[in-house]
Amino acid sequence: MKLRFPVDALWAQVNKMGGSKREYSLNHRIQTPLPEIVTSKKGVDVTIDEVDTEFGLLSCNGAQVVLYIPDHGRNVDGVLQDGSTGRRVHVADCTTLEQMRQKNRFQRYRAVVNVTGEFEVFGFSMFTQKSVEGTARLQVCINCLKHLNYRGYVTDPRRQTEIRRSFSLKDFFAEHSTLFRYLPSSFIERKEGYAPDWPQISENFRASKDYRCESCRLDLSSNKYLLHTHHIDGNKRNNQESNLQALCADCHRKQPLHDYMSIKSKDMALIQRLRKEQGILGSAADWDDLYKLVDPPYDGLLRYLKGAGDGKPEIGYEITDANGAVVAEVEIAWPHAKDGIVADDAEKKVLEGLGWKAKTLEVALREFREKR
Repeated sequence: MKLRFPVDALWAQVNKMGGSKREYSLNHRIQTPLPEIVTSKKGVDVTIDEVDTEFGLLSCNGAQVVLYIPDHGRNVDGVLQDGSTGRRVHVADCTTLEQMRQKNRFQRYRAVVNVTGEFEVFGFSMFTQKSVEGTARLQVCINCLKHLNYRGYVTDPRRQTEIRRSFSLKDFFAEHSTLFRYLPSSFIERKEGYAPDWPQISENFRASKDYRCESCRLDLSSNKYLLHTHHIDGNKRNNQESNLQALCADCHRKQPLHDYMSIKSKDMALIQRLRKEQGILGSAADWDDLYKLVDPPYDGLLRYLKGAGDGKPEIGYEITDANGAVVAEVEIAWPHAKDGIVADDAEKKVLEGLGWKAKTLEVALREFREKR
């Protein structure tokens, strides 16, 4: 039976209401609302047990967070004048937080997606004898740096002061961007500051370098979007050729002055795959190559491994089936031993199903912490 539907009459009513036609596709993906933790500038009050500790870091609802106690009590006057005297902010599941759990001291923390380093604090002023609030530049927890062996904080103790003083939340969030679904809103790429003809300048320069990264030598001629043009001095208007450098997205985000640059997990996986195919990564790579090319969340663990005398692993290793199809990716792997370190439990189960031994990044970091 053929059904008739009064489409013309329906459109007549739509037009009366001021409606109009819009393009629509069944392939359109509905954007899920961002969780409150990402959109709130003040953050969300939580207890320790409400914070996820996957990867050895801190997160809420799929977003990487900083955890701190805003209440500074009667010390607030000094903290508002000098943030370094205040309570430390946490970026990892360190021994300090572990001790708080063991003592059942579930103080109210505030979880916030904060890359500025400025945090809201409050307390009772001894000067005015009133409650006061304001912002302070609080410092990162040293135990967090130790837990992650951040930039070699444990394995290269001579650099501890330098690492602590130069710590930047912008850098830290960018370096761990491959692990999280949601990124800080400030990480949305900003186009201001470039010359009007920058797209053409960038295209011409990258073409002159044969679409090859000048740092790791990766050929990206088939994936040109992953090759960027870097301003060496950070001045987006200085387009002299001597100030430009063609860099893959991974090498670009590791440069100074690029604290807002992030990279998606799938793009990082593709870069590692291409590096392997082109002989940049593999069993021939030395430790310095591994430090340079590893996804930053694994850098501290890699340095732990070398210091412990473990055999040199491969990074970005792919496991294939009998037909050559990739069935699993292992960020740190010892292929001959079928042993690897992966991001989370889901990836761990995949490796174990293929007959490999596996640990998560979180567990591997915790084991090194307990050995110290």
